[in-house]
Amino acid sequence: MKKFLFLLLSVSTIVFGQKEYLADLPIRGAVSEIGISPSEKLWLATKPGNTYYTDSIQGLWRFGPLQPKGISGEGIFERVNFFSEDTLMISGYIHGDDSDTDFVLWSGDRGRTWEEAKFGKESWIDAAYINENGKAWMSGSSQLIYYTEDSGRTWQEFDKIEKKKSVLRFSTIHFSKDESIGLFGSFWNKIYKTKDNCKTWERVPTPLDQKKYQRLSKKHRPDIRKIRTFGNYYLINQQGNVYWSEIDSVNWKELPQIRDFEVSENESVYLLDKNLKVELRDAKFQVVFKSEKSLGNYPRAIGVRNNNFFALTANKVYKINQSEFGVSKLLTQEIPIPKPQIRVMYRNEPYGFDGNNIFKFDKKKNSWYRFMELDFFISNAILKDDKIIIADQTLKNRYLLDTIDKKLEKYTLPESLFDLSNNPVKNISFAIGSYGCFHRNSQIREYRLKDEFFVLKRNEGAIFSSMPREISVAEINDFITEVDASRYENNKVEDLEITASDLESFKKFISKSEKRIAKKGIDVFDNLGAYSFPGENTDFEFYKNVADNFDSIPEVVLENVFAQRSSMWSTTTNWRKVTFEFRNGRTLTIDNSSFKPNYLNTPWTINHDGLLLTSNSIKLAKQLNKLTLGGLFNGSTGDKNFAIFQIADYLYRQSLTVSK
Repeated sequence: MKKFLFLLLSVSTIVFGQKEYLADLPIRGAVSEIGISPSEKLWLATKPGNTYYTDSIQGLWRFGPLQPKGISGEGIFERVNFFSEDTLMISGYIHGDDSDTDFVLWSGDRGRTWEEAKFGKESWIDAAYINENGKAWMSGSSQLIYYTEDSGRTWQEFDKIEKKKSVLRFSTIHFSKDESIGLFGSFWNKIYKTKDNCKTWERVPTPLDQKKYQRLSKKHRPDIRKIRTFGNYYLINQQGNVYWSEIDSVNWKELPQIRDFEVSENESVYLLDKNLKVELRDAKFQVVFKSEKSLGNYPRAIGVRNNNFFALTANKVYKINQSEFGVSKLLTQEIPIPKPQIRVMYRNEPYGFDGNNIFKFDKKKNSWYRFMELDFFISNAILKDDKIIIADQTLKNRYLLDTIDKKLEKYTLPESLFDLSNNPVKNISFAIGSYGCFHRNSQIREYRLKDEFFVLKRNEGAIFSSMPREISVAEINDFITEVDASRYENNKVEDLEITASDLESFKKFISKSEKRIAKKGIDVFDNLGAYSFPGENTDFEFYKNVADNFDSIPEVVLENVFAQRSSMWSTTTNWRKVTFEFRNGRTLTIDNSSFKPNYLNTPWTINHDGLLLTSNSIKLAKQLNKLTLGGLFNGSTGDKNFAIFQIADYLYRQSLTVSK
């Protein structure tokens, strides 16, 4: 058995005078569970193989001994669990020197030394349940069940539940406090129950089996994300939907307001609702209390210890019970505060901005320190008229920073940002391109001011070839005036200039799409295209009804539709950019970069010499389309049918969310 010795330092509590110099803990990788010891020490293990720990939620965090300073290691850490105050283990998909994946990392001395504890046949451990008396059950890609009675030191194998050509893998395991019921939920719509420690099994119907909901697509995995038992009840999360049932007669009932849950040692249950408030119910499923406060963000992981509820968000950890709503930032002294992403020099002093923090630089200590902490994320900071102006994440709200009294005052930008009479545009460039893992390309067209026209200076690529060789100063001035005006105007239905013929064409398109999807189904690559429906069971009539009532669409819907950015991640980025250079050397850029853009490539990011704005204005985008003769709007992005689809699709997906 291989052993590893590491120096595990004691964790100090946060001293107030030092706090401003403490860095936020940079957790690298996804966290699925919180490891909580009986004395409430906290450990985290992340998928890239990093660990972090602290003595309490008020304590400082340290980089774990297995991967100092968060350097990625071999294999994937799915979770860290405590058997006792001294004994803990890490499981997942962990490689040894010989590439074996048949062990967990085990420590019997609070994480000071670690060793490989072999559990049997190689497996990626997908799910594990650890109880208070040293027993644990695990399962994974081998489909076997691994069982220990000595706190993970030694293991035995139980056979597969389904033995004939099965691909059954379990995503969640839970046992009742007296071990009379063991529940194993799978990645694909199966629940098995054992009453004799995995010797015999019986199926438990799922919410999908009982037709409590309908999958939008047969390609969507009906996974059992979590299952628990307490008192005389089951609690389950299947495909993001939460249900409860009595054990004796399984009839799943939805809890539409609940997003997550965890069972405590005394067989109470904590529920996290969609407003991120925490509710406690007893073993009879009766409400004991509900928190008045909410978590700041959706948690990365939750857990229970000593009948307390713990939640880990992006930068905070919470401890909640009937009498306490404790919260602490994840801070560490093991690394200095890194150089902030946004920096300005104000009255010969460097200021930095990152996340919701404002930093100053201590020249004596050669270190950044936390000057102020705000209740919103900062996305822009500039110097204007010898004042620091910051903007929130939306780029809609701006504040003047008072560095003396450490406070913010609401700030409004000037009505006009441009003085074209005294500071006209002298050069313009239009550019478009794409980059990814194995490619990088771009095309550009440049104009230079000459008398009353901007004359073509350079052209590389064919995409702008239809643009004229000369553009009038009046056209450019009109466009920049629209940039100013777009800050004060909301999108209206009439801005889209959708005709009755356009709407009829859209409904025919929906009918054809419905027939195609009914025949061929939804392809997993459909989401890569402009028109992606939720699934085969989409209510296509909903889309047609939107077209029939198109004139009554509220402005707020149009604002939301054309302000949203694609959440799809890709190694390929398609970008387009227009740059205006003024006589005084300052610049105005308007750009958009997205793998899957909106109609007319909205929203656009506007950068006026460091001042960032965002615009989803259809008028502005159409004027840019006219200016470039469609050069920046290839594919479906300039198609009115796509605009109608985006609105209808947004409303349909919103209806699905509301109905949960």
